[in-house]
Amino acid sequence: MKPAASSRVLLTADISIEGVHFDRSYMSAADIGWKSMIANISDIAAMGGTPLYALVSLGIPDDTEEEYVLNVYHGIIDAASDAHTRVVGGDISRARALVISIALYGETREGSEIYRSGAREGEYLYVTGTLGGSLAGLELLKSGIVDETNEIFFERHRRPRARHDIVNDIIAQFAPTSMIDISDGLVSDLRHVCEESGVGACLYGNEIPLCKGLEAYASRKGKSPLVYALASGEEYELLFTSKKELVDTIHLYLNDVPIRLIGQMRNKGYTIIIDGIEKELQDYGHDHFAK
Repeated sequence: MKPAASSRVLLTADISIEGVHFDRSYMSAADIGWKSMIANISDIAAMGGTPLYALVSLGIPDDTEEEYVLNVYHGIIDAASDAHTRVVGGDISRARALVISIALYGETREGSEIYRSGAREGEYLYVTGTLGGSLAGLELLKSGIVDETNEIFFERHRRPRARHDIVNDIIAQFAPTSMIDISDGLVSDLRHVCEESGVGACLYGNEIPLCKGLEAYASRKGKSPLVYALASGEEYELLFTSKKELVDTIHLYLNDVPIRLIGQMRNKGYTIIIDGIEKELQDYGHDHFAK
């Protein structure tokens, strides 16, 4: 495998473990495969790259039917095909729980790669799409409440989209200085950017885009829809910083995906402004090693 001329190689690996990252009781085999691949595709997109080739390894419990395993692969291949990515090999082994490990090879133009460490004080913070739907979907699936009125939340959790198809447009219009995909939650992943860049951030709470129907859903639960948007993981939207300020981004769409200005980088600290009041930003999001 030889990189294209003037290209930079990008590599990522992601693992999905039954009982930790997914539950077979409310996720189909194909959906589990889809999400496992999307996590990798999104990582490559977040570095400004194009995903190309994948290696897929599975750990399979003894009692798993062959058809189930094939459906996991169908979900993986569907997600890969959506991003014009080829599955070129892998491995299988016996395991106590279903395990999906994917390594993905991608490329970007030399000098065009985007890291988490490039954000600077005064730059503007943007996000693609809308947030909060995946967490709402997970809540509903765990509770066993499945109905058509909440279909958008189920779709956001079971079949999230990676933003690989708008990365080049983002680079052309914003020249991002840093970028990350939202896999652990907006606040959690923003902290990754801040820590690696050595800066702080202030979020504009009223500007954070909410998944359609989230306000009504949160109201029924007696919760704030903003908390869902701040904490929801597995959204796979792109969070990026730029020197470019767009005063009104509500009507800015790239390939039908909205782009919103949701904050600004500071010298230090983590705050959020809601209805004109600025306060400390609490910790939200997924911690892989939390008990």
